[in-house]
Amino acid sequence: MGNRWIGLLAALALSLCLPACSSTPTSEQDRKDVQRVLEKYLQSVRTADVKLGSEVWLQQPDILVVTPFGRFQGWDGIRDGLYVNFLQKAFTERKLQPSNIAIRIAGDAAWAVFDWTFTAKLANGQPITSNGWESHGYQRTKEGWRIVHLHYSVPPPSPPRTLIK
Repeated sequence: MGNRWIGLLAALALSLCLPACSSTPTSEQDRKDVQRVLEKYLQSVRTADVKLGSEVWLQQPDILVVTPFGRFQGWDGIRDGLYVNFLQKAFTERKLQPSNIAIRIAGDAAWAVFDWTFTAKLANGQPITSNGWESHGYQRTKEGWRIVHLHYSVPPPSPPRTLIK
């Protein structure tokens, strides 16, 4: 009877320890890993690098990007619509600068939200600057964290002076 209790207590202790003693990354390590993917994404935008972009996006047909100039679905749509037609063809220089970054982890899902300033030179040489907000959804995969969703928006136009009192 004593061995049975010892075995039961050992099993109970092990079951309590497993969640805390497991080798899964901590939330802080996950946050750092997502931060690295975010930084790699930012570099892929700055350089309009499709290969680098393919390393941060989940290669699935249901991933989504929502922007003021369109929605893109699946890696092929994101590659062609965002990287090739927008970043590569519309601009000769690009600088995407994030600020106010917040990253949250929830198991195998994570999200990042940040403000951005985009300075660039159009293909015709004209410089532009825009500001806005961006949010990413991430999924943990066997290859590491990958972006599965991106949404960005720009501020609305200022209301007419007659509406501001």
